[in-house]
Amino acid sequence: MIRRRGFTLIEVLVALAVAAMGLAAVLAVVTNAARNSAYLHEKTLASWIALNQLTQIRLSPTLPSVDKTTGDVDYANDKWKWQQTVTQTEVPGMRRIDVSVRHATDPDDSSLATVTGFMGRTQAMTQSTGITWDIAVGVPQ
Repeated sequence: MIRRRGFTLIEVLVALAVAAMGLAAVLAVVTNAARNSAYLHEKTLASWIALNQLTQIRLSPTLPSVDKTTGDVDYANDKWKWQQTVTQTEVPGMRRIDVSVRHATDPDDSSLATVTGFMGRTQAMTQSTGITWDIAVGVPQ
């Protein structure tokens, strides 16, 4: 009887099954990482939109009215919706501003990012220094 060297069919099938399970696990990890990356990208864009809205409000010379407003914006080749809620704080002349952002197709109660900021009116007048500035030259007189 001649003994042949090599793998049996069962050994080859077991090796293929082990390799398939390993590749399936690697594929699951890569898919999860790609999904997380896409989610973080959208969350970052939503945060930027909320910060832009908050900055526009802060650049206004007047305090925003206490209410809820919404708006649409096209940003990064996508359509987004923001909701701004302005509330009065316990400090007179200071308002809290909450801006939430979501995809335009997402439900109204969902939010990818929420940014909170404050805006206030100056409570004290600045003191005059008493210096008169020559506008043409730009030096004190």
